[in-house]
Amino acid sequence: MAFDPRFLVTLPGVPRRLFTRLIGVLVRIPFPRWVRKPLWRLLSRALGIRQATIHGDIAEYQCFLDLFTRPLPPDSRPLPPDKGWLSPSDGTLVDHQSVTPEGSWVIKEVPYSTHELLPGRTISDYLDYSATLIHLGPGDYHRFHAPCEMEVEEVSVLPGGLQPVDPVLMRRSMKILARNRRVALHAKSAEGFPFSILLIGAMNVGRMKFPFDATLGGGPWVPSHRHYKKPKQFSPGEELGWFEMGSAIVLFAPPGLDCQLEIGQRSWARTLLFADSRKI
Repeated sequence: MAFDPRFLVTLPGVPRRLFTRLIGVLVRIPFPRWVRKPLWRLLSRALGIRQATIHGDIAEYQCFLDLFTRPLPPDSRPLPPDKGWLSPSDGTLVDHQSVTPEGSWVIKEVPYSTHELLPGRTISDYLDYSATLIHLGPGDYHRFHAPCEMEVEEVSVLPGGLQPVDPVLMRRSMKILARNRRVALHAKSAEGFPFSILLIGAMNVGRMKFPFDATLGGGPWVPSHRHYKKPKQFSPGEELGWFEMGSAIVLFAPPGLDCQLEIGQRSWARTLLFADSRKI
């Protein structure tokens, strides 16, 4: 495998937290209105931001972060008529794997135990489940959505590092999905199937936002687990939250859902990702 200079940022001693804090300050700096339109257009072309995901006048976004975390234009992605589960986000489908007979998940050629990815859960909770990894690049729409009618019953906040989650670097930086900062949403579908959504932090992505619980995803990052006495309910495609810049999502889906994309294909939030072959 050829040397990739991006590998250098994964080495010990690289101040990734400091760099992430610095980026966090810079992307919040407001720009005067007269410079926004040409600057945002230049940035959009450089990052590959799709114009269809920009609502209204681009000059309304006061800072980089406003552009990165923009909502979709109203009615821009009507839900598909097909029965199935939706993609939680825009991005590239990096991997889609079923749990192994030994009870582990092999994602990007790296084995993970269920406990490593989802502390407090065991393999018996995920028999015959699949794990689907979607990587969000800097130019992607950064918000994530409910894949089905669901209710969030529990949330785990898991502190960790801020390694890059670039698919190429994942194989070089072992156990990124278990060592980076992450938030795990433990939910149940309308049919009663439990499942989990794992939201991964990364370098430049130290924060996530969750409108249904404003205390999640910011700082300080300390281990915590909360159980909602009244579960948070969501309709298919409803917004769950957003990353402050690109990152990655792992969706642990129950059996009977057939992934409709091939590895390497693009995934779009609120569009069909899994056909539902279950008999309910």
